[in-house]
Amino acid sequence: MKEIDFDITLRTKELFLFTLRHTYFSISGIFSLIISLGSLVVCLVQFRNFQAATVMALLFIAALFTIIQPLMLYVKCRAQIKKSDNINSSLHYTLSEEGITVRQNEQEAAVRWDDIRKVVQAKQGLYIYMSPVRAFIFPKEQCGSQYEVICSAVQGQMERHKDDMPEKDEV
Repeated sequence: MKEIDFDITLRTKELFLFTLRHTYFSISGIFSLIISLGSLVVCLVQFRNFQAATVMALLFIAALFTIIQPLMLYVKCRAQIKKSDNINSSLHYTLSEEGITVRQNEQEAAVRWDDIRKVVQAKQGLYIYMSPVRAFIFPKEQCGSQYEVICSAVQGQMERHKDDMPEKDEV
């Protein structure tokens, strides 16, 4: 594999899209959406039979996971980007035969391919998980013309190291 070098500077939008996906593509995220949608359906179907307080409570529950939580996640991501020098500084990534090396200023960290737990190729980017809550975020927009090469290289390495990966229940 030929080494691939690229730089990423996370912005609020990219961190928010990752966080949103991470939140709603889990069992608890799906369950929360079902609760919200169920509350909305019950409210709409039984609107005339409920008191105003019940209707307001159901509308609040419907909005909680579909409007309020995403807004809170956005505000949290925006604050995190503004306050953390580690996040909003440019990260230089190198994909090689050994793994992924990330450099920022004078700091460097390396992750071997067999330490990667999961790779998710989403519409907005590539997410490479080292644990259930820690991931490299490669936004499609920032990778530009190298995005397909990066995805192909990562998928190839993951396929090569699939027997070294931990069991699914560890992810």
